[in-house]
Amino acid sequence: MARSRQGTARRLAGALALVLAGAGLTGCGTFSTDDDRKRAVEIAERVAPGVLEVVDVRGLFPQSGGAEVSFRIAGDADAVVRLRVDAEKDDCEGRSCDDRLTAALAEARREAEGFRVLRREFAACGYEVHGLSADGTGPWIAARFDADTARSVVASVGECLRRWTRARGTAPAPYTSVKVAPPERVADLPDSPGRPTLMRLTADRRLGALGRGTYHRVGFGPGPGGIDPDSGEVDLVQPFDERQRFGEAVRAAARTWLRTEAAPRLPEAVTAEFTGVWKLVPGRVDRVGGWVLYCERPEGERPVCLGRHALAVTAGLDGSLAADPVVHHGIRDGNGPLGLPTVEDGAPSYAWKRS
Repeated sequence: MARSRQGTARRLAGALALVLAGAGLTGCGTFSTDDDRKRAVEIAERVAPGVLEVVDVRGLFPQSGGAEVSFRIAGDADAVVRLRVDAEKDDCEGRSCDDRLTAALAEARREAEGFRVLRREFAACGYEVHGLSADGTGPWIAARFDADTARSVVASVGECLRRWTRARGTAPAPYTSVKVAPPERVADLPDSPGRPTLMRLTADRRLGALGRGTYHRVGFGPGPGGIDPDSGEVDLVQPFDERQRFGEAVRAAARTWLRTEAAPRLPEAVTAEFTGVWKLVPGRVDRVGGWVLYCERPEGERPVCLGRHALAVTAGLDGSLAADPVVHHGIRDGNGPLGLPTVEDGAPSYAWKRS
């Protein structure tokens, strides 16, 4: 029995050794980023001598070989330059490494200047930028979002976005938004002091902490002044589990209403799994509006419903109905695309218009 166990252990060890050897994990350590770092430093000293300093190296295995090397720029506390280099292949994503770094340096300076415009305009509105999405957009701010402050927060965010879009001098985006975290969430955010600002504010750990728990997203559409101040809408962004519980509760409440209170009543009604985008009812922080799709009866061999009709629903945050839903018939033909009503068709508007 002992010999059998020893034989099995030897076979497993041998198999593991073959796997590691095939993957290049034995010997000198192919997955080490040391050579990539050295190669990146050589390129930096040739392209911009004395300007760039390595602040981070991240291996790219298993997606690809090599590493992503991040640099700070002398005299610029905000900018971060990123270069993907594979020293073993003497390659920088299929281009000359010198050309790749020259372009990355110019892009980093543009991004840093764009960030400074963003930071300046939001500071003028009284907001600190606590985080940015990885592409440098979608700022995170902190504000108390309750019944007393909601309207003023939406208005001030709109003013910030108006200032920012004007200062950038670019064409208005189809939709511009800001994520609003509760103030207590930004009190002790993960940080990496000494690293460039754009590296700190886009770090995964920081963004994960900002998005942990419920928050609000305030967005505006384009207008003559950069944004349309009457187009502001608010999304309540919930953690996955809360969103699932809410969706199940509101579908169940809608199904019960269809079967027992609708005119006419639909005792066989079933609701679709689809739960539409939910937005806060203008002026409220405890009521949301959205869509529940339904069929008058199950379809097909299983009790499945893609959604032939739609209910415009107003619900509490627990998924209970806050008012009778409004029925919109014929929003899908057969298995065709979904065609939810627009405001012009009588659908509710969730715009937080200026009072």
